Amino acid sequence: MSTEHTWTTWGKQHAAEVSQILTPRSVAELQRIVADARERKSRIKVIGYSRSSSAIAQPSGTLVRLDFLTGITRVNREAGTATFLAGTSVRDANKSLMHYGLAFENLGRLDEQSLAGAVATGTHGTGISYGIMATQVAALRMVTANGELLHCSADENPEIFRAALVGLGSLGIIVELTFNVVPLFRLHAAERGHDYNKIVPAFEERSRGADHYEFSWFPGASDVRTRRLTRLPLMPDGYEPHYAQLSRARRHGGDFFLNDGIYEGMLMLGAKAPVTQKALNAVANWGKGNRRYTDLAPQVFTMRRRVRQNNMEYAFDIAHLPAVLDELREKLGDMRGELAYPLVVRTSAGDDLPLSPANGRTTGYISVREYWRAPYLEEFTFIEEIFKDYGGRPHWGQLHTQDAASLAELYPEFNAFVALRDHLDPQGIFLNDYLEKVLLGQ
Repeated sequence: MSTEHTWTTWGKQHAAEVSQILTPRSVAELQRIVADARERKSRIKVIGYSRSSSAIAQPSGTLVRLDFLTGITRVNREAGTATFLAGTSVRDANKSLMHYGLAFENLGRLDEQSLAGAVATGTHGTGISYGIMATQVAALRMVTANGELLHCSADENPEIFRAALVGLGSLGIIVELTFNVVPLFRLHAAERGHDYNKIVPAFEERSRGADHYEFSWFPGASDVRTRRLTRLPLMPDGYEPHYAQLSRARRHGGDFFLNDGIYEGMLMLGAKAPVTQKALNAVANWGKGNRRYTDLAPQVFTMRRRVRQNNMEYAFDIAHLPAVLDELREKLGDMRGELAYPLVVRTSAGDDLPLSPANGRTTGYISVREYWRAPYLEEFTFIEEIFKDYGGRPHWGQLHTQDAASLAELYPEFNAFVALRDHLDPQGIFLNDYLEKVLLGQ
């Protein structure tokens, strides 16, 4: 236990002074912590890696870390499931699954987050036929506000199960997750530049013709950079093309050298001298180049981000994406000299999870990023107003200005979710200021 600690988000936009940090070594100990918080009428917040840009994990009472509740606990090859303790990082989960010749069906780009955090905030990758990460969950166990351990699945407490999968950490503390997994596979990646007018109007069609498809684009630029991933079986055991090691070394070396070395220096220069940003963006785009490579799926899906960012992302009905992007192109053309990162456009299948941004519709996502030392508020605010005009739903873990009133109009089951949350935690021990704003309008 520590008596002094300052919690911050990765991008340094939210902070809190914490007087108590608890790291339970067992689920039973965590149950006692929750029961004690309920008795004292205090609040409790579990944090993972604090990679969210929003204040969703900001503690306002006792801070709990699940550092000891990690690791893979069960694998059922016949059922195609693997069970993890909730504090396990995505990176470590990938390593454990590869040991068994298994993998997650789809992943987002960030692997430095806990499995529970990824599920609770609606983390997603790309692929129009693949759901967000929460849709891969087959069952979970959760500590409720009264300290009880609740088992949830499609057959056991199904209403709570659906709500908890993108539950924002507001229903209870997830301590165990069972995922549907698949045999380990490879991905072939093809990255190249294309004309904006060729890609954007046909983005949905191109997405449906690929396993995983996305593109990045600097507002105002005439070109985009596409990334197409094709799923491939594993090579025979022990076989690897003679060029594979060199290709892998070049790719990882290039990513590290550009993204975490030269690129951060360029970002710092752009933050200090915004007039240079347009030229720096052109250099960054040129430096990426066109490339193809093949590797194990987790190595292609994910990457390590060492340069701090602030993020905003909105989800749309995929049919609206071209109109959103065209309006951004029209109104943000002169912003190319201000945004240091390109927008990233991805997809996912629709689902039926109450607070999933992909609820009820095949979904396209637009992610906006900015270097953590650079001002972002004016640009993000302007872009968000455009996003709102198209019925965009904000990523729960990213920056946005929505509140309960506006969110209730975006999610058909929003009020039912809030009612269930109030029933499970009437005292509000799992709430914080952010959750009160987005769920209760306070």
